[in-house]
Amino acid sequence: MVSADRRAGPVGFNAVDAAADPGALIRFLDAANTTAGLTTAKRVLLEQLDLGRARAALDVGCGPGIDIAEMARLMPDGAQVSGVDLSEAMIAEARFRTASLGLRASVRTGDAANLPYPDQAFDACRVATVLQHVPDPARVIREMARVTRPGGRVGLLEFDQETAFVDHPDTETTRIILDTFAGTMVQGHMGRQLPRLLRAAGLTDVTVTPGVNLGNPQFFRNILHDHVARLAAEGVLTSQRASQWWSELDAWARAGDFLGGAALFVAVARRPV
Repeated sequence: MVSADRRAGPVGFNAVDAAADPGALIRFLDAANTTAGLTTAKRVLLEQLDLGRARAALDVGCGPGIDIAEMARLMPDGAQVSGVDLSEAMIAEARFRTASLGLRASVRTGDAANLPYPDQAFDACRVATVLQHVPDPARVIREMARVTRPGGRVGLLEFDQETAFVDHPDTETTRIILDTFAGTMVQGHMGRQLPRLLRAAGLTDVTVTPGVNLGNPQFFRNILHDHVARLAAEGVLTSQRASQWWSELDAWARAGDFLGGAALFVAVARRPV
């Protein structure tokens, strides 16, 4: 991931290497990557980056390298995909997963707010579900613009956690949980900022594609478990109320009535020639 302030995301992405089990975070990312809305949004992002014409592309905050192989597949023969992430554990996993690509893939540790690449090094540069964890997303986007060649494209994909929703019989408790959840993120309303920040970085021809990502009950439990427990520990919810909320959610899920998700946005722009 990238450097961030003292607030951490709900699954600890701001301190991956200090986590007791970094592998758990990698498994969470793999699970998230199977959700239909996120899969669709990533496909839109890659299509709009026009990778078929790119000789060099960069994945900022590449994590365990989930998307690098697909980027390489879309690019011409001889092209190279680079990945950068602050976490040594993530980069070690990314190296393992991209080993079969040989010289077509190159990953390294580095901070998204100070990218370790020269000016105008890439034809395309992307970041996906990272900016919500960053204290200064505008700086990251300026760095992405700096390393992109004139005429090249910069693409962003981000959730807007303040749009999270869950259908639940206890609407009052649900509102408390979801309204406070966005505050656990460094940037809980990141998605809606993307087009403005692209323009502020001097990029043009900005396009925005909205979407909704639906999660299954277990995915929501993974995301919200620690947050709900913290609300109970702080007295915002009683332990009984929190337990009842989970029980009712599980009951609806068993009945096939679960629905929950959040809005996400893909924004792509061009560096002026």
